[in-house]
Amino acid sequence: MQADFGEDGLIKLGVAGALAREYSADAKAFLGFFASAMQNALGDEVEVTYRGGFLTKKTVQSVSLLGGENRFILEDPGKGPLQAKMVHTVRGIALKTQLIDIETWLSLISDVIEAKAQTQAATARSLKGILGLE
Repeated sequence: MQADFGEDGLIKLGVAGALAREYSADAKAFLGFFASAMQNALGDEVEVTYRGGFLTKKTVQSVSLLGGENRFILEDPGKGPLQAKMVHTVRGIALKTQLIDIETWLSLISDVIEAKAQTQAATARSLKGILGLE
């Protein structure tokens, strides 16, 4: 199902739906997909950490994106499912870290992505292409 987009930007449901579709296809592969998509669309606003390298395959360990006073983190703890966190920060100081379920995290991160896409036309075009929403 393709999302309907107006000239004013992305619709939250389109972004959330595309991310949820990718996550449901393969949860572990989603982390690498999300890291790549956000780096291409948002560049320096995304922080990606990797594990492995040199003698082992380099894989994404976590992706972090700042949205207002919250930092949204999705990480692979190594064993088990991905963990989603929301860290409330004030002036760069982390005050509260919450573990949240993936569905809630996807909805919250969709709001952040949509807000950034509405202020940056290049980001909106990049996200539409990456998420297959064109």
